[in-house]
Amino acid sequence: MDATLRVGLAGAGWVSAYHLAAWRAVTGVDVVAIADRDRRRAEERAAAFGIAHVRDDVAQMLDEDRLDALDIATPMDTHAACCRLAAKRGVAILCQKPLAPSVAEARELVRDVAGRVRFMINENWRFRPHYRQVKQWIDSATGPVQQFRLAARSSGLIADTAGNRPALSRQPFLATLERFVIGELLTHHLDVARWLVGPLEVRAALANHGMFIGEHGATILLASPSGCAVIVEGNLAAPGFAPTPVDALDIVGTCASVRLAGNELTLYGTQDDRRCIDLATNYQLGFTGAAAHFTSCLRNDRPFESDAADNLATLALVDDAYRRIEACR
Repeated sequence: MDATLRVGLAGAGWVSAYHLAAWRAVTGVDVVAIADRDRRRAEERAAAFGIAHVRDDVAQMLDEDRLDALDIATPMDTHAACCRLAAKRGVAILCQKPLAPSVAEARELVRDVAGRVRFMINENWRFRPHYRQVKQWIDSATGPVQQFRLAARSSGLIADTAGNRPALSRQPFLATLERFVIGELLTHHLDVARWLVGPLEVRAALANHGMFIGEHGATILLASPSGCAVIVEGNLAAPGFAPTPVDALDIVGTCASVRLAGNELTLYGTQDDRRCIDLATNYQLGFTGAAAHFTSCLRNDRPFESDAADNLATLALVDDAYRRIEACR
């Protein structure tokens, strides 16, 4: 690989600004092109981040811009096609989660791409600095985890006095999703839970419906082979909460416990440790950490922490949760 990693970004929507800020912070990377069907959006991103080339589609960008890597930040239903285009041309892939609308489609894609190119899923939640700290505490201080609860709540789907719903103003496509809170949001939290606790299986799941096509809230009960009880839940129509989702975490270990509440992360036990965290900064640093990890692994020929096989395990939990919900309806 040349000294500079040449990256192309597929997609110029809301999340692309976080991707581009991440790449700008990683040494030895040049985002040389951006592609989007909405050329105006792509041109705006190119102007803001100094990107040399704007393309109308991903295939054109792959053919004309000599990419080393493709960063995919397009809508979920286009991920597989973009991945196959990159794999056909031998270009490494960093794909925004979820990999595909279902685990079956994701497995088919992974079979098609396996061994042809390097392939990582951008599960940026686990790269947020406060979750990296939680991982260190689990490895060094808590002892075996007995109970784990991770929740995300916001009021983003509640209309304000002008009738606007903040979550939909930011990402209008959410209202059209059949798989909403679990498939779009809690997939991150399921990934974090798997990463922190280990393998999990779904035992039960319930959802809150009635606002849109998909669920606006859900609660998932999981268990690990060691007997650790895990609850992952979320609600985007929770009165009194901030318009953007805020995570709350409680972990009970045999030796110490961990709590994330608001902007405080605390280790309780024989050596208490309380830290104030900047949630907005850490949101961006999750993307930056994922981009830096991707780049480092490419340069040093190391395995990705969140490779495609790892992400299939998270998607299997998502699919199983929806099956449980349907069985209860």
